Amino acid sequence: MLKHKESLISAHHNYLVNDMLSPGFLLGDPESGDFWFLAEVVPPAENVPRISGFIFDRQGEFLVEIQSGRLIQNPGACTLQTFPGGFRVLYSSGETLLNVVTQVFTNGYLTRIQGKLFDRSGKLRAEPSHEGIKVHGEAKLALGKSEG
Repeated sequence: MLKHKESLISAHHNYLVNDMLSPGFLLGDPESGDFWFLAEVVPPAENVPRISGFIFDRQGEFLVEIQSGRLIQNPGACTLQTFPGGFRVLYSSGETLLNVVTQVFTNGYLTRIQGKLFDRSGKLRAEPSHEGIKVHGEAKLALGKSEG
């Protein structure tokens, strides 16, 4: 039996998640105090993706809180590197934790997110897949304009 993939493709900006385009997605629950990761819907007047989350390492230790691409809490001593079209968050070792790159097309924007993300239990919640990200566990893969 084929599994139906829900998608609400945006005419302006999309993320590549689970090999499909999505205007925004949410992994986990921001109210839980545990792992969560949000790629917000980008309004038509903007082109910068809004990436936020509460990220742990593979041992379940809290690393960093990201709010709209900025590091807020950072007990893991992560580093933020910005560059034209995106940003990268590095572990204190210099290894890439999260890479976010937005590509400009004539009719819109596509953001590709890559990284291995873990929850408080050390369980893998997201990993690189092709040029985007593959998510595991509780997720809402297609946020509408009023969500996020």
